[in-house]
Amino acid sequence: MRQWWMGKNIYQIYLRSFMDGNHDGIGDIPGVIMKLPYLKSIGIEIIWISPHYDSPMDDYGYDVRDFYRVSSDYGTIDDFKQLITEAHQIGIKVIIDLVLNHTSDEHPWFQAAKDPNHPEHVKYHDYYIWHKPKTDDAGLMQPPTSWIGWFGDRTWTYHPLTDEYYLHIFSKKMPDLNWRNHEMIDDMKRMILWWVAQGVDGFRLDAANHLEKNWEFPEAYPGYEHFSSLPKHHDYLHMLSEEIFKPHDLLILGESGGANKAEALAYVGYHQGSMNMLIQFGHCWADIDPTQPQLGKWSQGVVDVVKIKKSFQTWYQILGHDGWNLIYWHNHDQPRIISHYGSDRRYHARSGKMLAIALYLMPGSCICYQGEEIGMVNVRFRKLEQFRDVEVFTEYDNMRRMGKTKRQALRLLSRRCRDNARTPMQWTHGAYAGFSPVQPWIDMSGRKHTINVQSQSHDPSSILSLYRFLLKLRRSDDNITFGTIEFIDIDHPDSFCYRTVGATCEYLVITNFRNRTISVQLDDIHKFAPVTGSLKRIPPLKNRMVLAPFAAFVYRRTRRRES
Repeated sequence: MRQWWMGKNIYQIYLRSFMDGNHDGIGDIPGVIMKLPYLKSIGIEIIWISPHYDSPMDDYGYDVRDFYRVSSDYGTIDDFKQLITEAHQIGIKVIIDLVLNHTSDEHPWFQAAKDPNHPEHVKYHDYYIWHKPKTDDAGLMQPPTSWIGWFGDRTWTYHPLTDEYYLHIFSKKMPDLNWRNHEMIDDMKRMILWWVAQGVDGFRLDAANHLEKNWEFPEAYPGYEHFSSLPKHHDYLHMLSEEIFKPHDLLILGESGGANKAEALAYVGYHQGSMNMLIQFGHCWADIDPTQPQLGKWSQGVVDVVKIKKSFQTWYQILGHDGWNLIYWHNHDQPRIISHYGSDRRYHARSGKMLAIALYLMPGSCICYQGEEIGMVNVRFRKLEQFRDVEVFTEYDNMRRMGKTKRQALRLLSRRCRDNARTPMQWTHGAYAGFSPVQPWIDMSGRKHTINVQSQSHDPSSILSLYRFLLKLRRSDDNITFGTIEFIDIDHPDSFCYRTVGATCEYLVITNFRNRTISVQLDDIHKFAPVTGSLKRIPPLKNRMVLAPFAAFVYRRTRRRES
């Protein structure tokens, strides 16, 4: 049975950097309201907004201080209600981030939990995960384990008033919640239902695969297997789904890396899944330099096109007819896609279009991240103080300890850090790119005077024009969103080619991921005609196609109905 969210175009908004509506240099909810007509004009049907909750902003909203309040940086609850109303009036649904794994250390729960003299200390202490210190052979106090969190630092912080360590798999200002505590779960349910009552249409569940921990707390390094994707976390998600998500017909997005078929169906299977769409990461870091394994994602090598294709293919095979697929290039946690997999200099526009065509003719639902549709690029910060991401400062220290010079560390961080995706949206060629009339909270990205909505809106050959065409094509043609995919020569190291086969027609997508000319061999090309959109000079289809750097073409043919 078709659900309301199937095939819809989703646009991810990083609230702090989308549009400044009150002229303080920070994006906000009134700014989103101002830009709803733009989002409608490019074919967006659902917006996903990053955390808007009251927060000290250690991790810019993912460290929630009060789940029931809107951050003063972003507006008021009345602003939020107005956003819901105006978005719904023009046919756009609204989903918000739901942070389940942790709170801020400034949340009232944690303030009580860490204070033995607080009247509700006992109750709230058990809302979090604590452990007594251990001692080494010399009798010195040590953390319970050597686990390393997702920001590159130890997962345990000592608190002297209770003589305990508390667990945090992200920043030390983001203590993990104890999902084995039923009172805490009931409090979280009440909060979720409160936001449903405000009119939200769904949630993106942040870090939902980390809710369960190994309570034996075994020694391990880095120890990810003890706080990530443990089977019991599905029990918590299933409970929320049965009691809240399904009864209210909400769209639920989750994220998980490396899920197998059984796990994927437990997340998003039509019959047993607790969510509707899964954000997976198999295609996201396909350019890590294998000669520098100690640097992990921070080392940039050659893009492994085969890995990207096989990741997408794997997920289509895993879900098949049993779940709904979700496609995207990047989000707020990764570099800008053109700087990552394309060419942000010589072939900027061409590679931006290639990446769009390679992705947006695939079946399922899609997520377009803000600025992707105009080809925004990485920031290239030169000084440590220009960065804002909490992860950067931990990793900078780690790199210096590894022997990297200051310049080397900054170059690595600038290429791969999360700040790349978090610089302000570029609306015009004016001061601060039309995002704000004052200095933004973070420096602007590169080439803001040419890469912006204003300069591309009326240019039929622009990246934005192509995105507008593709997103509207997806809205109008079920052959794409409800089709099936067949990759062509999946082991070809340079090309990204596939067929999307629908009920009445099929699309043939041919792209070159390289900055050099390549050739691809095709079979069964009979009766395919070019799909022009905002592309010009599409060559006739041949069995052997010679593709210039970052070339991309789309063809379509009608399918005969079976009698």
